[in-house]
Amino acid sequence: MGFYIMILSFLLGIFFTILGVSRWKRNVLYKLFIVLGIILILFAVYLARPH
Repeated sequence: MGFYIMILSFLLGIFFTILGVSRWKRNVLYKLFIVLGIILILFAVYLARPH
């Protein structure tokens, strides 16, 4: 189950980061997408660590 959460978090993080970076001048919401994407990528990296 953790593997699927890691993959989903990583893919959503990449999507939100790319979406936010491509439209960051339009709205504050896109800047929040960048932050959310980075948090999701860091969470995926945390889940990928060997325990």
